[in-house]
Amino acid sequence: MVIAKRNCAQAQRLVAALGTLLISLTALLGFLVMPASASKRPAAPRSGGPRMLQFQALHGTTLGSYAQLWYAPINLSPMPGDNYPGDGTWAPIGTSSGAGSAAFVTYASAYPGAPRVAVAWLNQQYVRSALYAGTSQPGGTWPNQGAIPITDQPSLIAAFEGGFIFNVAHGGWYEAGNTGVTLVNGAASLVQYDNGTLDIGAWGSDVTMGPNVYAVRQNLVPLVADGQVTPEAQYNPLTTWGYSLGQLLYTWRSGIGITANGNLIWVGGPGLSPQVLGEVLVWAGAIRAMQLDINPLWVNFASYTYLPASGISGNNLLASMSYPPSHYLSGFWRDFVAVFLR
Repeated sequence: MVIAKRNCAQAQRLVAALGTLLISLTALLGFLVMPASASKRPAAPRSGGPRMLQFQALHGTTLGSYAQLWYAPINLSPMPGDNYPGDGTWAPIGTSSGAGSAAFVTYASAYPGAPRVAVAWLNQQYVRSALYAGTSQPGGTWPNQGAIPITDQPSLIAAFEGGFIFNVAHGGWYEAGNTGVTLVNGAASLVQYDNGTLDIGAWGSDVTMGPNVYAVRQNLVPLVADGQVTPEAQYNPLTTWGYSLGQLLYTWRSGIGITANGNLIWVGGPGLSPQVLGEVLVWAGAIRAMQLDINPLWVNFASYTYLPASGISGNNLLASMSYPPSHYLSGFWRDFVAVFLR
């Protein structure tokens, strides 16, 4: 009986040892057949949470230029002639989560001697955006209108201005199944889908009406298409792109674009012609983009941070922007876009 038990125990240990050996051989075989690139840097899980934490701890990978669990934008080489230290280096802005920030800012000087402009990057995997009608533009009553409600402010990251007033925008407004101003085929369009994702493009080709389209804001014609500034950027610049104060070609302008992987780029500041605005958008990664507004009073991008103990606070990306961040919270007469953590 003792011999039988001893033999049984030895057999169990042998089976366990064989199992361990088999697992090790399987792992080794998997490593040997793994592509070289994968063996050097395994693909990170797409979603946050414990799996991402485990990946980060194991591999020490910085997913972008800023160390956090969510991927961040890659730093850019400064534009030619840009001598400002730090331009092209991204820094986080706005309300963040435990996994990191979904919004970043950098700055650029687009040509020698040019003033600096702000460039914001928004990760659409982790933000949702909403088009807001103003209290009087485009007119009528809309589900999102005037001010960002207090109930939504804890997740607020940013807000920025819309386009021209509608009698000179050469485009329309649509929200929640209703048309405020008739949509124009071919017009540059900012489209909000039901899930809070935005897209940008020419209406009728790049973007079209569908059951999941929640809102559309059109303004002028496309500024960037297929990763290139469109020829229209240099045609009749004041007639096509708006008459600035003093009829200056280089003035305050803003624009919004979308990158190849679906993130948003906002550019705004002084000393921009339509052509140069498009060049900065392309530099930052936009493949399609549109101009939003012009002149010092109207170009604005505010970031917000919410803390339970103190509430919400905001900062403009450029100190010289006219309106304070609070104007998106208290009822603004013109349309704008609000950006929230998902």
